[in-house]
Amino acid sequence: MFNYLLGADYENYFNFNDFRGTSLCVGLILLGVIVVALALTFFLKRDKMKIASFVCIGVALLYAVVVAIVNVVLDFKAGETYTEKYQILLIALFAVFVIGLFVVFMMIDTKKHTGRAHTTSIVYAAVCIALSFGLSYIRLFKAPYGGSITLFSLLPIALYSYMFGIRKGVMCGFIYGLLQSVQDPWVVHPVQYILDYPLAFAMVGLCGGLFRKLFAKITAIPDRFRDGVALSLGILAGICFRYFCHVISGAVFFGEYAADYGFGNAWTYSFTYNALYVFPDGAISVVGAFLIMMSAYFRKQIYGVINAYEAGVKKASAKSDDDTATDNA
Repeated sequence: MFNYLLGADYENYFNFNDFRGTSLCVGLILLGVIVVALALTFFLKRDKMKIASFVCIGVALLYAVVVAIVNVVLDFKAGETYTEKYQILLIALFAVFVIGLFVVFMMIDTKKHTGRAHTTSIVYAAVCIALSFGLSYIRLFKAPYGGSITLFSLLPIALYSYMFGIRKGVMCGFIYGLLQSVQDPWVVHPVQYILDYPLAFAMVGLCGGLFRKLFAKITAIPDRFRDGVALSLGILAGICFRYFCHVISGAVFFGEYAADYGFGNAWTYSFTYNALYVFPDGAISVVGAFLIMMSAYFRKQIYGVINAYEAGVKKASAKSDDDTATDNA
């Protein structure tokens, strides 16, 4: 990956006689200004750190989108017709936008935490990421252009999201995706890297805890089936979103291989290729999730962690309300 990013294809980006080189230079300067601004805010006005971060992220995303649009307009004025690079550009804008939303999503923390609850969530994140990373080495099948069927590798990430919520689950999946790119990288473009690794696996964390609170209201179903279905449906939803990321990446960046496998259309090839490993890999974790939730002892341990964490959140929230009332008095 790093050899690609530092390769010769990027040398002409610093040609200051064209818009691309100038915009990149300005972008680097803007990035430096943002870093300095955030550092000063952290040391001088720490209570304003969140709003300053929102503003900086918004400015950076707006700059990236404007530069991309202007670049397309200038190319069309120069007489260029629609080519694959504009398709890649649209995907790049989509990836930038989604990552920006993730960053904002991570920063919006409406819950207060005690030190113990916060430490618990971090420790369990490390354990679950390590478990998923270890299980990902047990491969039942490996596809020729990236992707594999593993043994329950998605289950620990989904369990973490189930216990600690969607926001933390997304971050856990995002970090796991970065580790996956180190384990067995198949990178042909920076945008393809984002779609196939951090973004795709963040989707698993996004949905692991989606159905727990919804199914908690259904008392007619025995606990073992209710929890099993809730976790399994969350994993299934995450798998579908992950599949969507891989399909876009496959069609745009690996569509040239479609003819080698008898496909006349890049999207048909991508839908088929990614389905061959994404859904079997996810199905194994879905079955595993349902089976472990059938164990009363396992559910007791899981809900022991959940209840302790939520109690810490409530305690911190109550303390915050008391402090506010005292200040108002």
